[in-house]
Amino acid sequence: MKRSELESRLKEHAQIAKKNIEVPFDLKTEIRNMEGETMCRQIKKIRRKKAIIIAVATVLCIVTVTVTPMANSIRGFFRDITRIDGAITGTEYANATNDILITVLDITSENGNAVLPLDVTFQNKTEAPFSFIQEIAVSEYKILDSKNEVIMKSEIEAEKAIKGAVNNGKVVVAIPLPEALRENETYFIQIEKMYGLSKADAPLHITGNWRCVFKR
Repeated sequence: MKRSELESRLKEHAQIAKKNIEVPFDLKTEIRNMEGETMCRQIKKIRRKKAIIIAVATVLCIVTVTVTPMANSIRGFFRDITRIDGAITGTEYANATNDILITVLDITSENGNAVLPLDVTFQNKTEAPFSFIQEIAVSEYKILDSKNEVIMKSEIEAEKAIKGAVNNGKVVVAIPLPEALRENETYFIQIEKMYGLSKADAPLHITGNWRCVFKR
């Protein structure tokens, strides 16, 4: 009940009281009733707000649960490599992180130098571009220590990169390690670019972000 309505009722009861008519009116009761109605309206508003918040939170949870598996299933895609003037200079298979699995094998030695063999596996070996790739050349990578400080960095062309022949969707590529690596220390190799090679075609740029841990 609004205060203006209460005042109107008070005036009516006052007029009736002058006529000596008994009226069942209690001012304190009326005020309590008015306050109770106001409180009920506030409680209803709070409940509505809570319902909206719960609904929004539920939607966010559903979105989170839905998006996470989608992120893990993202596939790579082809795109042209262009110069500043717009001329196409090659083809890239971008975002290939989930298309290629890379694991490290035990460190070995070649010609007296320590090398880190990488086991590279195509997740979809029968699909393009992997079905026609004959060699993989690892060209851009970094060796980092446990503090993520770069110890070695490689950025070389496909012709000079370290290569490995593909056999049934798998290939092993041996990466030379710097002599500064300490025994029993933890290190990381982070690969950002590879080349897919075949005799009939130009090198295919393959980009992604692979990071593997190993010990010297």
